[in-house]
Amino acid sequence: MVMIELLILYTLRKNAKTIYAVRRDIIEVFGTFTTPSIGTIHPAIKRLEQKGCLTCTERMSEGGKKSSYYKLTEKGQEFFRELFFSDISENPSLFYGHLQARFGTLSMLNVEDRKKFISDITKKLEIYSFEVEDKINDELISLDYFQKALLKRTLNEIKALQTFVRNLKVENDG
Repeated sequence: MVMIELLILYTLRKNAKTIYAVRRDIIEVFGTFTTPSIGTIHPAIKRLEQKGCLTCTERMSEGGKKSSYYKLTEKGQEFFRELFFSDISENPSLFYGHLQARFGTLSMLNVEDRKKFISDITKKLEIYSFEVEDKINDELISLDYFQKALLKRTLNEIKALQTFVRNLKVENDG
């Protein structure tokens, strides 16, 4: 839920949009790691609206159809920051998607918050790297060739992420 809410709030940061425009923009920008359905986005938008993070206005289209437009509120901006700094899943299958959502929405934070995130994630990646290395080298764990190969691949991905994070220029808006 955190990831989709982050992406919705980010997508609505500049102007009001319909649920279909929100989905289109999420897929356009973040589609390499997520392609949420309307069935995922709609309940998330309703939750955010109930929390006061979004406002909804109804407008008639040129074809005479009523459309709902959602807009980010000041409370939504604050909630974005709260979500952004919530714990990233320890589940490796979710970790990378959550991390990508945060990197992809980093420009919505001020420079100090960006620096804090980079510092926090640097520590988390270092711990994760040590855990994977320990597992690879632990002689008490019976890993076959394919399991070791997969762990080595994971370690390479972590190291690539560490390099990516080191090279980020957090002062820029991108």
